[in-house]
Amino acid sequence: MSSIRIVYDEAHKLHSDPSGRHPESPWRLETALSALKESPVWGLIEIQGLPEPEDRLLNLIHSDHYIELIRRESAKGFHYIDSDTYVTEHTFKVSAAYVTAAYKAALESLERREMRVIMPRPGGHHAGRSGWAMGAPTLGFCIFNYAAAAARAFLDSGLKVLMIDFDAHHGNGTQDIFWEEPRVLHIDIHEEDIYPGTGNIDDIGGGGAEGTKVNVPLPAFSGDPQYLWILDNVVNPLIEAFKPEAIVVSAGFDAYEGDPLTMLRASEESYEAIASTLREQWNGGRLKALITNLEGGYGEGLRKGFKAYIETLAGSRLYARRGEPKRPPERIVRELSRILSKYWGLEAPRD
Repeated sequence: MSSIRIVYDEAHKLHSDPSGRHPESPWRLETALSALKESPVWGLIEIQGLPEPEDRLLNLIHSDHYIELIRRESAKGFHYIDSDTYVTEHTFKVSAAYVTAAYKAALESLERREMRVIMPRPGGHHAGRSGWAMGAPTLGFCIFNYAAAAARAFLDSGLKVLMIDFDAHHGNGTQDIFWEEPRVLHIDIHEEDIYPGTGNIDDIGGGGAEGTKVNVPLPAFSGDPQYLWILDNVVNPLIEAFKPEAIVVSAGFDAYEGDPLTMLRASEESYEAIASTLREQWNGGRLKALITNLEGGYGEGLRKGFKAYIETLAGSRLYARRGEPKRPPERIVRELSRILSKYWGLEAPRD
């Protein structure tokens, strides 16, 4: 089994809607952390607080204009900066501190070869270079992009980076930041036709990075069979072809069945399977660093899915496949086959 250092800090509670009605609330992290405290894996976990924010690190992933916008808006106190994203007087500092934590945790993971987990609030993966990304109407509860900060740390260290985002909502901000970066392979598995309306299969990157952005939009009601198929036929073959030296995970648990914001039907098995794949890569010796960044989740997924993922990643829960893979709709398979064969020289996905 492997020990895991988790960045968690009570400061996240300073970013909160006073009415308590917003789904992006302190309850999310409290629920996720309490699930770990009740788990056998808790003995393998070390909690680390937030560092002092280093604003210079924000410039590695966001524009000056956007950084100063968030600084100004936070100074005004609690209010909404778009129809679904709010700030408080503490939001800038808290979110900047999590950017610093993600960047430094990535370097520490590389130096010590230890897996690290970041548990931030507010969210991150919808925040692009200039904030609102790829035509999305809002920031989707997010302020600064922590997963991008971790990936930037690895790039600055000269590594090839695989980013896996399995939040039910497309990570449009992350994809925007690395759209023209060929050293970042970004695989994003999400529900189609929901917020933010991005992440089509033919969104493949640009500026010499074509083919390094792989989007897998799943129809509503997809669940474990489809996730297992994607692991077998998309994720694992791409890992073997790309041979990443570091992995950054945007781990959302809103694909868990019953989440109030999505219509996917994943269970613990999907998260066990994903974590098992990552652990195999870690134990195989090729990876130099592995960072997981918590993203969405607004229901039982934060309790059951997150716990299953962390337990499997640490090795305290052993994954044994219980279900059978099932192909997504033919239109999705056909387009994925075209992209994988054209840019990666891989065979068409099998049944």
